[in-house]
Amino acid sequence: MDEEWVSDEEVLAALREAATPEPAPQVTEVGYDSLRERLSEQELELTRLGTMAKIVERNLTLNERQVSILDERISALSDEKLKNQDIKTLLRLGASSDVLDLDATDCPTCHQPLSNVAVEHVGPVLDVDATISLLSSQIRTFEEMRRQAREAATESRVSYRAIQRAVDNCRMEIKALQADLRAPDDYPSSGDIAKRVAAEVRLAEFTRAKEAVQDLLNEMQEVADAVFEVRAELSDLPNVTPEEDYRRRDMLQRSVRQQLTDFGFSSYDAKFVSIDEETLRPEREGLNLDTDASASDVVRTKIAYLNAIREVADALRTPHPGFLLLDEPRQHELDEEHFRATLRRLARCSEIGDQVIATSAASVSTLSTMLGSAAAHVIDLGSQRLLRPEAREDELDY
Repeated sequence: MDEEWVSDEEVLAALREAATPEPAPQVTEVGYDSLRERLSEQELELTRLGTMAKIVERNLTLNERQVSILDERISALSDEKLKNQDIKTLLRLGASSDVLDLDATDCPTCHQPLSNVAVEHVGPVLDVDATISLLSSQIRTFEEMRRQAREAATESRVSYRAIQRAVDNCRMEIKALQADLRAPDDYPSSGDIAKRVAAEVRLAEFTRAKEAVQDLLNEMQEVADAVFEVRAELSDLPNVTPEEDYRRRDMLQRSVRQQLTDFGFSSYDAKFVSIDEETLRPEREGLNLDTDASASDVVRTKIAYLNAIREVADALRTPHPGFLLLDEPRQHELDEEHFRATLRRLARCSEIGDQVIATSAASVSTLSTMLGSAAAHVIDLGSQRLLRPEAREDELDY
């Protein structure tokens, strides 16, 4: 339907004029012909509003249905991703990979032969890592679609409520005009009274809406001013060569990858682990290192990352305390060969005057054998604790 756009000032002026308190004219002053014309106009307006309400209601129903469908789809994809993550964990723990062989002649569930099933060669399929990455990408896409569908549903809901209010006002005026046509000549016009009351209601609503919009505009202006000030401060900062930042990140990334390789990282190739440009934390695109890698590899990643920061800081002469404290780096069944490589890498801190303290439940003899000729001290604390509260007398003891 064609709609005519007018400014908010014009709408406010018309509503103020219509809502101006004044004695209601009598029916004879208004005239029956004028009443019938106004009644016809209001009936047409009611029909128009009813048609708009049906269109908006249909759009609202479609948007809400789309949100529901997307919720179900996202839930199904999340479940599928979780299942693949479980399969990856099982494979990493030594489970047979035959269940993933879609070219097998037997059903992986019931182990019945599939020779009588008319199916072509399925061709190459995605491995577990690629499947998880694909599912993660699909989930992000559907989540964005759901966000847009929710916004559309909210807009339709607001529009539907506004149309319903307009329908109520229109019906009220129609009833008043119909009453005027049946009323005696000397009665005040109910139609004019209803029109003025409706105008007063709309004027109050429109005024509140305009004030709310103005408040939002003021808040947005404050945000814009703050953004301008931050940009001005950023422009006043000394120029830093981006290549130097990239070089430092690359040094950190190389150190992390090298240590992961030496420490026996096996969830996937260590070359896929990178350092994020924004957070400067280790990551793999499409995966979560804390959940998509084995528990021992998560420990390896943390040790490699923290130690790489210390080593790179020393190489670049950047601020770092030169101190690192690791509590039981052999947790989650880190095998002896890789634990030995970890300890010897950490022991190299003495070459640059740094200090690394690592606790372990292993015996002194075992640790000494692993360290070999590395410059390190092995201290047996026995039943004591490395960190313990300071002993002090209790004021209640006497």
